[in-house]
Amino acid sequence: MNEREGTLRQRAKAIKPYRCKNLIAVLENPMDVKNIGTVIRNVNALGVEKTYIVDSRRSLPDDWEKMRERKSLSSTSVSAIKWSFVKRFSSTEECLAHLEKSRFASVVTSPHVKGKDTYILH
Repeated sequence: MNEREGTLRQRAKAIKPYRCKNLIAVLENPMDVKNIGTVIRNVNALGVEKTYIVDSRRSLPDDWEKMRERKSLSSTSVSAIKWSFVKRFSSTEECLAHLEKSRFASVVTSPHVKGKDTYILH
């Protein structure tokens, strides 16, 4: 481990108690691995502890440790990938069942659809 990585790891450990353990970000069928890194960076910055990825095309390996070594993920996540917990699911149903079993409630966002009501979530 180099000096910079050691400093990043120390910072990650220092903020761990302040991360939100009651909120999980779910990314459904990302088209580009670079987008995953960007989402993980933002999720991490917001203090969300876990990211679940639904990958019905099975384009990602089940072993997330293998994904962490990809430069395309590491660079877009600005190394947040190294400190983040990520779990992969093969289907939306599998992910939702896991969340329900763990007693999580689901809140969903999507692009605005013309003609539909917009609700602000507090």
